[in-house]
Amino acid sequence: MSVTGTARGVGLPPARDLGRRRADVLERLATDRHAWLATGGTPDAHLVPLGCVWDGVHLVMATQERHRTVRNLRGHGFARAALGSPADVVLIDGPVEIVPYPELPADAPAILAELPVNPSRVPGCVYLFLTPRRVLAWRHRGEIPGRTVMKDGRWLA
Repeated sequence: MSVTGTARGVGLPPARDLGRRRADVLERLATDRHAWLATGGTPDAHLVPLGCVWDGVHLVMATQERHRTVRNLRGHGFARAALGSPADVVLIDGPVEIVPYPELPADAPAILAELPVNPSRVPGCVYLFLTPRRVLAWRHRGEIPGRTVMKDGRWLA
């Protein structure tokens, strides 16, 4: 196929509707165990891969308290997580709450034990609870115009 044909979207599968995209995002959240987490700070942005789990409300990750990611979050409190691949992208923007293990509520979801770096077993680690405020999802150029599936913390479908 020519580059021109690809640029016009010729040969691409039909774009998913919002309902299908939301279902696909929720499936990815339930099954993916790694995310890229981007934070901003001084002197610049920071991007790291972290193990993750979805507790039904938050994308939960963990890292060492001393790491730059935590310093950036303490200064700004907002992050972007990326799941998937360039051919199936999910971006999640939202505030992040930093929770030391001793402060974790007694009713915390059991799924948190699945984190590879788990603050209950690794001294000096903290939980990072990212609450989605905006979620974008697309698989190809034809899906970019409708990529927003959550806005202001509400699913659009």
